[in-house]
Amino acid sequence: MYVTLGKKSYSILTLLDEKRFERVARIARDSLSGVDISIDQEDRLLLACFKLAYSIENAENRLRKISGESDGS
Repeated sequence: MYVTLGKKSYSILTLLDEKRFERVARIARDSLSGVDISIDQEDRLLLACFKLAYSIENAENRLRKISGESDGS
């Protein structure tokens, strides 16, 4: 499968079915949407990675609060 992120297209070998791959690719593309396009591709991907990690960490904290656990900080 192929995915375009930022200025480049990448060939991805995955076991995901096509629908799930597209959902994951959309999330990855969305994470790049707020990053300045004048920044180097590698730097944009790194910033998008941190943006995704931050979103995951926030979701984990919300789930802990819902389940009554401490946030680990």
